[in-house]
Amino acid sequence: MENKPYRSDKDWFKPKFYQHIGLPLTQKDRDWVEKYVQNPKNIAAHSFLPFIYRKIEKKKFRRDIHSDGTRSYKRVKSSKTRHIYYASHLDSQIYSYYSELLRKPYESKLQELGIGDCVTAYRRIPVKEEKRNKCNIDFAREAFEFIREWDESEVDVITLDIKSFFDSLDHSILKKRWYNLIGSKKNLRADHYNIFKNLTRYSFINENQLFKEFCDDIIVRMADGSLKRKRINRSRYLNEKNAIAYCYKKEFQDRVKNKGLINESTLEQGSKTGRKIPGKIRTKGIPQGTPLSAMLANIYMINFDHSMYQEVKKMGGVYRRYSDDMIIICSPVDSKKLEEGAIELIERSKLKIQPKKTRKFRFKKSETGFNCSEWMPESKIWYPNTNLEYLGFEFDGKRALIKSSSISKFYRNMKRSVRRSAFFAKYGKSKDDNIYKRRLFKRYSHLGAGRRKIYKRDKNDNTKWFISYKYDWGNFITYVRLAENAFNSSDIRGQLKNHWKKLNNEIDKHE
Repeated sequence: MENKPYRSDKDWFKPKFYQHIGLPLTQKDRDWVEKYVQNPKNIAAHSFLPFIYRKIEKKKFRRDIHSDGTRSYKRVKSSKTRHIYYASHLDSQIYSYYSELLRKPYESKLQELGIGDCVTAYRRIPVKEEKRNKCNIDFAREAFEFIREWDESEVDVITLDIKSFFDSLDHSILKKRWYNLIGSKKNLRADHYNIFKNLTRYSFINENQLFKEFCDDIIVRMADGSLKRKRINRSRYLNEKNAIAYCYKKEFQDRVKNKGLINESTLEQGSKTGRKIPGKIRTKGIPQGTPLSAMLANIYMINFDHSMYQEVKKMGGVYRRYSDDMIIICSPVDSKKLEEGAIELIERSKLKIQPKKTRKFRFKKSETGFNCSEWMPESKIWYPNTNLEYLGFEFDGKRALIKSSSISKFYRNMKRSVRRSAFFAKYGKSKDDNIYKRRLFKRYSHLGAGRRKIYKRDKNDNTKWFISYKYDWGNFITYVRLAENAFNSSDIRGQLKNHWKKLNNEIDKHE
């Protein structure tokens, strides 16, 4: 497969409107931000504000898998925790600009090593004859096509996952990869080093503590565009109340720093107590959530990707990595050696593989297509009639579908939203007992699946409308349609064929 060319036409200046310390930037600020960010002397001396830390827990439902390979239909609830850090608005633009600076030499390095097709996440790879870049849908489809087109009667597929990827990146290795990429001699230039230092020895503020400090006087933008300080009872109402900042930047010293709200990430945490170990400096991990984090993670993995590609290619296989998810497609006689080699190479990079997420599948050709079996290491058997799961899709050798857990999650969210709409219609301010159908149709039906620019009414003339800079990006059905077209599969379309009926039935229950 031919490597795709690098695309550099995307704008690095991306104003965001989440609440932080200081007012958000707008397009009007672009000129001075560009002059500031593009001057290396400014960045070398720049004082970064602390990140705002948010802990996100997502409930997951999965089928219970027993040691003998059998599966029960009862779904087991588990949770996945993500630690996200939000940079201040100016800091975010700095990270975004330097991400673009690093992107071009990184892409050139991939082409030089011949591994442009191996690394798929956090890159802009255009789709032929379409005005979009590739996403997880396209990468999953390509992997399944490799399996279908395999020359031999059997093919093995190994999926591996790196444990705590962003939290485990070794600082010394990252620094070396970084200065080698930009052509520095054994060190980073002053501006790059200041960014590196801030991402490896960062400070942060717990979002809940920050809200508690400023909940009585949070900065809100009023309908006429003016700013006013108001009390907001709960943090989940921030966006609803049009809050734009916790405080002004000039209040940072007195109301944040002097009150001890800032936490330092430089000290290592104890594995059991969770407390900081005095004097032990943390040597691993960068914050997940900044515009630069994904690029640095890819840069960190350059040597691994190159070595892994060479090993797999020698044996006629295929290797792909999407962030911390890896897939190896190879002959059954080579699968054990390649799996052990991947684990060894990961350990050399001072990372670890998640054993529970390491899975091996075997596809055997039949008259109707491939049959998929999964290796059960505890019972040492191949369990038949299973599905390979990769990047949100499942593949049984014959057809590809969106993961059933994703479809179930869509319907769970739909039912919960209908119940909440019915509650607020009955007990909210209006108390008119009318469920907000338009909002529900937009989020959970084909009526809201179209991607389009948002039109707003002119405040000075109610008869006139103008196109805003915001977009309506659609809903989950938009994603299903994109997958349906990419896979050219009516089976994917059929997964949500009853969504309209189920949504209306749920609304009828609560009206």
